Amino acid sequence: MSKGHIYTHVRFLLHIRVLLIAGVIAIGGTIGRVEAGVWDAIKQYYQALQQGELDEESIPETPVEYAGEVALELEDKVELVFDEETPGIGEVRWMGITPEGTLLLTDGVAQQAHEFSLRDNSYIRPFGRQGSGPGSYTYAKNMTLDLKGQVYLFDGHQVLRYDRQGRFLDRTRFIGGSRVLAGRDGELFFGGVNLRNIMELQRRDPVTWKIVYRTPLSTGSQSFISYRMRAIAQLCYSPTLHRLYYLGPNDYMVKEIDAATGEIIRQFGRRPEGFITLPERYYDIGRGSFKDMQQLEISTVGCMTLLGDHYLVISYSYPGSPVWKWLVYNLNSSDRIDIYDFDEDTEELLQPFSRDRAPMRAITAWKEFLYIWRPPPEGRLETSNGTVEMYVLSFDTN
Repeated sequence: MSKGHIYTHVRFLLHIRVLLIAGVIAIGGTIGRVEAGVWDAIKQYYQALQQGELDEESIPETPVEYAGEVALELEDKVELVFDEETPGIGEVRWMGITPEGTLLLTDGVAQQAHEFSLRDNSYIRPFGRQGSGPGSYTYAKNMTLDLKGQVYLFDGHQVLRYDRQGRFLDRTRFIGGSRVLAGRDGELFFGGVNLRNIMELQRRDPVTWKIVYRTPLSTGSQSFISYRMRAIAQLCYSPTLHRLYYLGPNDYMVKEIDAATGEIIRQFGRRPEGFITLPERYYDIGRGSFKDMQQLEISTVGCMTLLGDHYLVISYSYPGSPVWKWLVYNLNSSDRIDIYDFDEDTEELLQPFSRDRAPMRAITAWKEFLYIWRPPPEGRLETSNGTVEMYVLSFDTN
């Protein structure tokens, strides 16, 4: 029996299990007393199984043209102090800038979420903690802040909601996520894999957590890579344009999505040097095996961030190379996409933000600034949590 057939058989057994649970509840006469969340979960389960895959051929492709080089110019930097009143930061895995100009970050070592001031580098507050109680989480992945000031933290399996002062409000569970973003109209966007191991975008109502729409972002032949590497899938949001930008694992085609409808408007990308297409032996094998993962050699996306609604900054890794390559897409034009490489000095500057061939996720943008976290040097570990550097793009006009 092939892996694909085994996976289909397991899904069939899961079907039966869900039906039995629903039947027991109904026979017991407890339908009226069952929480709505149970029935919502069953409904979402079947929606996921019925969800189609991405029809790549139907997505218009916008041509990409090389436009020159771009550099980063340092504007400012803020050192995050480590003292008796401030928790230590092991490794920043994600960070974001709030409208007040403060810094939200997640620590991948201690699995904690924090807020710092960028004006006086002081510590402001934590958000939850690692554990099993209310407001606690397993991992601190990434966060987002909505228009009401509510903070959402994603831990890989659930999303927790806090108020602006860090008090826990509630949470929801969902399957196989990688990213959470808040929209300009108060809605929430989730990126992740569904039960068919298809990457998908979900828009949810922030009051009820119910799904408004779901858009497939990958094909069935990519199910293995979608499941195994869902954590590196990238999703950015432009509130001005009300657009989402998605880049999946082992892909270079950025997909632009209408946030209001979930429709994929266009796709664009330049095939990176050394890019390896997913071999056919990985098609339709579901989760695959650990051996499959060990033998996998693919090109992966390191990070993607949206700068000033117009520029997508992306990094890639190539199989067998310790170097990360960076590029910038200019989204100003509707009929073409200009692409820039970073110049040699900037490429060298950005290499320290990679560690053990795993890119630092601690890169974000706000307004016209690109923010990059640099870990403290060996001699400053007892007094420093690292430095946040602010850069602007400088284009070569020659």
